[in-house]
Amino acid sequence: MSMESVTALAPGNGESVEAPPIERGRLRARPASFLRWAFLILVALYFVVPMLAMARFAFQNVPTALLTPEKIFTGWSLSGLWAALTDPQILSAAKTSVLLVVFAIILNLVLLVPLAIVTEVRSPQLRPFLTAFTLLPWVIPPIALVVGVAATFRATVPWFLASVFSLVPFYALWAMPFTYRALDAGLQAISARTLYEAARSMGASLGTIIFRVLLPNMRASMIAASGLTAAMVLGEFAFASLLLKTTLPTQMVTYERSDPRGGLALALFVMVLTALSLGLVVRSLRRRGLNIQTTGL
Repeated sequence: MSMESVTALAPGNGESVEAPPIERGRLRARPASFLRWAFLILVALYFVVPMLAMARFAFQNVPTALLTPEKIFTGWSLSGLWAALTDPQILSAAKTSVLLVVFAIILNLVLLVPLAIVTEVRSPQLRPFLTAFTLLPWVIPPIALVVGVAATFRATVPWFLASVFSLVPFYALWAMPFTYRALDAGLQAISARTLYEAARSMGASLGTIIFRVLLPNMRASMIAASGLTAAMVLGEFAFASLLLKTTLPTQMVTYERSDPRGGLALALFVMVLTALSLGLVVRSLRRRGLNIQTTGL
């Protein structure tokens, strides 16, 4: 009898009887299932406990030292969040961040959509190199990237660094790993090379293939790439802080110094809003038949 077999004592004669294969599979699956659920619970606690602490500090006006079981549901208010949402400087910074999101998405799609299409339909052997190349922005620290670019352009085009839109190339570069992987997943899901060869065999020109065959079928992956880029831009702090630009994340830090509760309430609100937006994007993509997740692209 092998080590993997599960034995049970038969009543009366003490003989060992091997359990059926289905029972053995269930017994082997139980430890793996337990470890998986234990890991998921630990990850959930890692994220949920700090979020609950943020929510209590931001929305409940009861000091921790005075918090008792009788006061758990007292002192809750949205006044801090409302004050933050109606602050003129917060609104101005939010408008700036929205514009940066739009321009970063456009620049990323203009740069990477043609490159991803050419790689998929003409040179698929270059995909590993392109995948590694798009990860290079994450290898270079933001401070080194900003210092290098600032030293290069400050003497030649100082107006570029003076504008808040100088953040757009940095954001597009920083979001490149997300964008390319979403586009590459979309191209593989629609079998872009097969569509390209079929259209070419029917006499379609290259422009017709791109604008009437490939791009309409890539709509779902482009939406996914745009959603991930928007989430990254709305939460990015390092580039804006190093270049001394006022965006929503930097203004939230400034606002939190004067109103800690309102600043944390606004941060929690933006975090939840971003998560819900990504969830809606993923849900709409699955309805269209493209199974793209927010992680592991």
